Amino acid sequence: MTLELAQNLILEKAKFDGCGEFASLERATGKILAQGVVAVKNLPSFDNAAMDGYALNFDDFNEPLSVAATVLAGDEAEITLKKGECVKIMTGAKMPTNADTVVPFEDAILQDSKLSPQSKVKKFNALRYKGEEVKAGEILLKKGEILMPARVMMLAAQGIYCVCVERELKIGIFSSGDEVVEPWQNASEEQIYNANGAGIASLLQSFGFASSYAGIIKDDLESTTHALETAKFDVIITSGGASKGEADFMKTALLNLGFSELFDGVNIRPGRPSKAFIKDKKIVFILPGNPMAAFLMCFLLVVPFLKGTQLEKFDAALNQDVKIKSGRQNIVLGSFLGGKFSVTDNNKFGSGMITPLIKSNAVLVTSESLGELKAGEIVKILKFS
Repeated sequence: MTLELAQNLILEKAKFDGCGEFASLERATGKILAQGVVAVKNLPSFDNAAMDGYALNFDDFNEPLSVAATVLAGDEAEITLKKGECVKIMTGAKMPTNADTVVPFEDAILQDSKLSPQSKVKKFNALRYKGEEVKAGEILLKKGEILMPARVMMLAAQGIYCVCVERELKIGIFSSGDEVVEPWQNASEEQIYNANGAGIASLLQSFGFASSYAGIIKDDLESTTHALETAKFDVIITSGGASKGEADFMKTALLNLGFSELFDGVNIRPGRPSKAFIKDKKIVFILPGNPMAAFLMCFLLVVPFLKGTQLEKFDAALNQDVKIKSGRQNIVLGSFLGGKFSVTDNNKFGSGMITPLIKSNAVLVTSESLGELKAGEIVKILKFS
């Protein structure tokens, strides 16, 4: 299975609709709308002045106009101009019913306390019409939109304080293996420190997703089954226990628990053993145990699922020739800067390494048919940092 097919399967089959909660505007930023929002108020809600000046009927502005009143923002009185009149008006104040133009103070010419028609102004200047930005009853925001600051501001301008947003998924991270110990413990020469738990959590955090670390699962079917069955998460990410070895119990445990397999392996290096399973409103990602493979497949599979969309791709000019093995997709590590993609360490790395990740900020994922890439070729890259 190709990476693209695995990504599409996840996005198509693991849509957890209906998970909504209400959030106040203080908590709404970055959340995804679970329902569309309809405008409840015209914006502006009345014709008003866009700047300080003198409001008048342009068709009457062929002789000096007397200043009949001063209108401040917040004044509710309806004013109708008489022939030969204008009003002094402040930004945001309600326009007189028959006024259509504002002469800014800096352009106004007053003679004998009257506004002179010598003032240079065009008809409809500085007039904000009722509903010119938003009309009551129209779609204000659509389901699925991310509530970025400007959208939050628009909701506030409509007097909408609480909105229905998608509930944040609870994400749990497990590591597995009898040989794995935590960074705060002492490892013997035969043991390895758990780099994957912290690395995956940090990667998710960099994309705005909080997670909880749930510990190391021992290499036996009973421990694996118990950990997966009792985990109270919407999304479970495990690393290790993904390949065909005798001690790899993840797939067996999940099938025994009634999960359905989305895919069993991706034809890519590194990351071939990656798997995904779903049951009701829960998804489990089984990532390889090798740190680089776990990190990259979390980026390529888990992050798009959490974002609800494919990752953004950038065009880049390749800085060197790269030979790769055809018949599979290959991940090429590199640095993306100034429109160029510089390959890291001539693309020589092992899936258990971490240093090449530190040297890189992006990846190129090749097609299965490619065996070589040429310097200067324009390629599509994905940034992970």
